[in-house]
Amino acid sequence: MKKIYILLISCVCALSGLAQTTPNFYRSVDKEKMNHWVDSIFDTMSYDERIGQLFMVIADLKTDTRNIQRLTRYVNEVKIGGILFHKGDPVTQAEMTNRLQKASRVPMLVSLDGEWGLSMRLAGTTRFPKNMMLGAIEDNNLILEYGREVARQCKEMGIHINFAPDMDVNSNTENPVIGLRSFGENPHAVAEKGIAYSRGLEGEGIISVAKHFPGHGDTSEDSHYTLPTVHHDLSRLDSVELFPFREYVREGFAGVMTGHLFVPALDKARNRPASLSKPIVTGILREKLGFTGLCFTDALAMKGASARKSDNPSVMALLAGNDILLAPTAPVNDFKAVKEAIDEGILKMEDIEAKCLKVLQYKYISGLNNYRPIQTKGLSERLNSPHAAWLAAKLNSEAITLLKNEENVIPLKQLDKKKTAVVSIGDDTDSDFIKMLSRYDSVAVFSISRTATTAQTQQVYKKLDKYDRIIFGIHTVRIPESQAIRQLTAKKEVILTFFTLPYFCKEYKASISKAKAVVMAFEGTPLAQEYAAQLIYGGIAAKGKLPVSIPGLYYAGSGIFTEKTRLGYHEPEEVGLNAIRMQAIDSIAQEGVDKNAYPGCQVLVAKDGMIIYNKSFGHYSFDKKQPVDENAVYDLASSSKATGTLLAVMKAYDAKKFTLNNKISDFVPELKQSDKKDLNIKELLYHQSGLTPSINFYLDAIDKDSYQGSLYSSAKNATHPVRFDATTYVRNDFTYLPSLVSETKKPGFTTEVARNFYVNDTFKDTIIQDIKKSRLTGRGKYKYSCINFILLKMMVENQMKRPMDELLHDDFFSRLGAWYTTYNPLHVMDTLQIVPTENDGFVRRQLLRGYVHDEAAAFQGGVSGNAGLFSNANDLAKVLQLYLNLGTYGGEPYLSAETSRLFTQSKSPSSRRGLGFDKPVPGNANASPCGILAPASVYGHTGYTGTCFWVDPDNKLIYIFLSNRVHPTRANNKLGQLDIRPRIQDTIYKALNK
Repeated sequence: MKKIYILLISCVCALSGLAQTTPNFYRSVDKEKMNHWVDSIFDTMSYDERIGQLFMVIADLKTDTRNIQRLTRYVNEVKIGGILFHKGDPVTQAEMTNRLQKASRVPMLVSLDGEWGLSMRLAGTTRFPKNMMLGAIEDNNLILEYGREVARQCKEMGIHINFAPDMDVNSNTENPVIGLRSFGENPHAVAEKGIAYSRGLEGEGIISVAKHFPGHGDTSEDSHYTLPTVHHDLSRLDSVELFPFREYVREGFAGVMTGHLFVPALDKARNRPASLSKPIVTGILREKLGFTGLCFTDALAMKGASARKSDNPSVMALLAGNDILLAPTAPVNDFKAVKEAIDEGILKMEDIEAKCLKVLQYKYISGLNNYRPIQTKGLSERLNSPHAAWLAAKLNSEAITLLKNEENVIPLKQLDKKKTAVVSIGDDTDSDFIKMLSRYDSVAVFSISRTATTAQTQQVYKKLDKYDRIIFGIHTVRIPESQAIRQLTAKKEVILTFFTLPYFCKEYKASISKAKAVVMAFEGTPLAQEYAAQLIYGGIAAKGKLPVSIPGLYYAGSGIFTEKTRLGYHEPEEVGLNAIRMQAIDSIAQEGVDKNAYPGCQVLVAKDGMIIYNKSFGHYSFDKKQPVDENAVYDLASSSKATGTLLAVMKAYDAKKFTLNNKISDFVPELKQSDKKDLNIKELLYHQSGLTPSINFYLDAIDKDSYQGSLYSSAKNATHPVRFDATTYVRNDFTYLPSLVSETKKPGFTTEVARNFYVNDTFKDTIIQDIKKSRLTGRGKYKYSCINFILLKMMVENQMKRPMDELLHDDFFSRLGAWYTTYNPLHVMDTLQIVPTENDGFVRRQLLRGYVHDEAAAFQGGVSGNAGLFSNANDLAKVLQLYLNLGTYGGEPYLSAETSRLFTQSKSPSSRRGLGFDKPVPGNANASPCGILAPASVYGHTGYTGTCFWVDPDNKLIYIFLSNRVHPTRANNKLGQLDIRPRIQDTIYKALNK
C-alpha cells in the first residue's frame, strides 16, 4: 500500500507541470534507497503511529519527573514525529534529545526556532545578529555563510529543522512582533537574504522553513495574543508580502510555516487564520506557488490559531493542507480529535498516510535512517568554534550603519584637541560600547539610567558643558529625547548612536537634525556595541545600509561609507590566521606564569590593521592579589628606544634638523673636546659607535667615604647581602652625597629618581661628563650601547627646542589616543594601574612602581633616550601601526613616508641592526632576538624588564609582549631560558594560513 502512496505523490507533482517546484532535497536524494527505508518503516507502523508523525510538540527541558513523564507520554501515546525544544542549554537539550530519541520507535525530527541561531533558545551559544541587522549587510555571501554555520551547529545538536528564515516584509513601523526579526521593508532584499540564508542551511543538510506565510510584516497586532488582520488587496499582497515566499519556493527550499493571520483578500471566511485556511495553504501556497515541501503550522497554542469552539485547530490545519502540526495546546486531546475526524470522514486516512510518507521521506533526507546519539563531551567547544566567533563579529562589523556624517566628522580626528565625553542612556558606565571607545581615546564617562531622577539627569547634562565632543549611546526606548540633548546637539559636536530598533530614531528627530553624526547599531549586544565604537573611531569602515525607512528621517537604503583609519579589533580568521593554532599562545604565556618567569604579561597580535589577539595573563606580582588586564601599564625598558626616542629622532629628521652623517658633537657640543667628537648619527643608531654599553651614573652620587671595600661581590656575604643580578651581590650600607641627593623635593633638587629620592638638577652635567670620559673601543663594529640613545635624546631636545617627553606626548601619543603611553606615569595615572618592577634593595631601596627601572634613566628624572617609557600593549600597537602605515594613523600624518621607510627598512651592512631598531638573524636561532620563522624584514626591540615588540611589514603583522620579569628581582632569567617571547612569535607565523 505504501508504494501506491509514494507513487501518488510523484504523480501529483508530474500532473502539476511547471507550476510545482520539487524541493532540492527531494530532487537530489537517492530515491531508491530513500523509498526502501521509508517502506521498511511505514509497513511496520500502526494506525496511531502514522497519525502521530504529523505532530511536533514543544518540549520543556526540565528534568523533573513530571516533565519527563509528560514527554514520554507524547512519545508513547501520541507517537509524535517531531519535537521543538523550549529554552535551555546545549548539554541539557542534547541529553534530553538522546533520551527521547531512544524512547521513540521511529526517530523524531528535532527542530529549532532559531531565527538568529541557537542562541535564540540555548544559552551559552554564539549570538548572531537578528535579521534586521543582517538586512543592513550588503554582501549576501556572508548571509550564506551564516546559514552554513547555523546548520553546522544544528547538526552538532541533533537538530534537523530550523524555523527560519523569517521572510516577512516589515513595512509597519508599529509591528509589535516582527520588527527586528525581518530583513527589512524591501521585498526583493528580504527574498535575497532569506534565500541566501536558506541556501546555507540546506546546503549543509538542515531543512529551512520560511515564515510566516503569507506575510506578517504589515500588522499592528501580535499573533501570539490575538488574530492580526492584513488589510491589503491582492495586487499589493502579490508584489510585497507574497514575493519573498514565491522566490523561496522557486529556489526549491523544503519548508514553509503558515502564519496565524486573517487575510480577507485571500480568504473571506470571517476571522479564519491563514494557517487554518485551505484557500491559502492549498490554494495559494501549494497550487499557485507550487510548493510541494513540508508545510508547518505556526505554534497552534498561539491565540491567533484559535478556531471556533466546535472546530479543533489541528484538524482544521490538516484540512487546510499543512503537513505538520506544531505545538498544539493539548497534544493528547488533539491527537484524539484527529483520529475522531478520520473516523467521521472529515479527514481521509489516505491523506494522513500521504503526509506521513512525506514526513518519513524528509526524515531519511535528514539522515535519520542512520541516527546517532549526540556526543555531549566537548559539545560547548564544538558549538562555540573560532569560526563562529569570527562570523558573529564579521556580521556585526558589516552591518553597523552610518546615517549622518556632517563635515566627515567620522572617523574621529584631533583626539588631542577635543575633550570627549560619552553618555550612556539606559545602560551603565562599563558597557561594551564605552570599553571599546576607551581603547581609542581618553573619554569621560556618564550614564543616565532608566531610574534616574530629573535632578540626576540635569546634573549629568550640566557636567557636559566643558566637553567639545559628546558621544551618546542610546540603549533603551524607554528614555525619550530631552530638551537638554536637543540643546547640546545645537552647540556641541554630538554623535548619536542607537542600539535600538531603527524606528525609535524618530523619537530623537530634533536632536538628529542638529547632530554631527548618527550611527545605527540596531541591537545592544556586546558585538554591536563594540563595532559601533570601532566605526566611530575608524577601526572599521562604515558599510551598512538601512533596511527600513524611518519616517521623516531616512529612507531604506540610506548609509554613508567611510574608510578604515585606525586599528580595529576582530577574530584571527578575519586576517587569515588560524585561530586554533593561535590558542597555543595561551599555553606558552601561561607557562611563563606557572614557572615563575614573570608574575604576569600582556600579549598582543595585530595583522592588516586588526588586533586579533589581546590577552592578559597572571598578576601584577607573585602575591596574586591584582590580576593583569589590558589597561595594566608596563615599564618598556629598552623598548623605549624604538617606540619613544626613535619617534622623536624621526620627527627631527623630517624637520631636517640633522642628517645621518652629521656628527653628534654638532648637537651635543660637550663632546667636541673628546674622542667622541667624530661619531655620526648613523653610527649611534646602528650601535656601531664604539661607546661603552652602559654607565653606572649613580656611582657619582654615592658618598665613597660612607663604606669601605667594594660595592659589588660575586658571592653573598655579610657585607654584600643584597642580590643584584644573576651573578652579583651588593652592599647597601652606603649613603649618598647630600650635595647631590635629597629625600625631599626642594629648589635645586627637582629631578625625581624614585619615591623620596631627588637628585640635584646639576646631575645632568655629571652625566654628560661621564659620557665624555667613557671608554671608546671598536668603533665601526656592532656593540649595543644605551649611551647611543642617551645622546640621541640630547640631540633631539637641542634641535627641537623641546623636552623629548613633551614632544612625544604632544606630537604623537596624545594624537594617537595612546593616553597610557608616557614617561613618569605617576604624574598622570594611579599607582595601582602600573605594574611593579624590581624591589630594588641597592640603589633606590624600594619597590619600583611607576618609577623607571633603568638606573641611568632614573637619574635623568625618568626621561632618557635609552629607557623610561611606560605603556600597555593596546597603546603600543598604535605606535607600531603608525610605523606600518609609513607615518600616518587615524587619517592624519605624523611622519613622512620617506622617513618612515628609511628608518624601518634600513639595515647595517655589518650587523643585524637597523636604524634604531633591532632585527632578526635569519637561520641562526641562537644569535637572533626573534623567533626563527620571522622574515628578514622584521624590525623591533626587546626590553630588559621583559618586553619586546616586532613589526613585520611583509605580513603587515605586529607582535607585542610585555611582562615584568624583573619583579621582584632582575636575577630572574627564566623568561630567556624558556624562550617565551620567540616561541610566541613563531606560533604566530605557524598560524598564518598560506
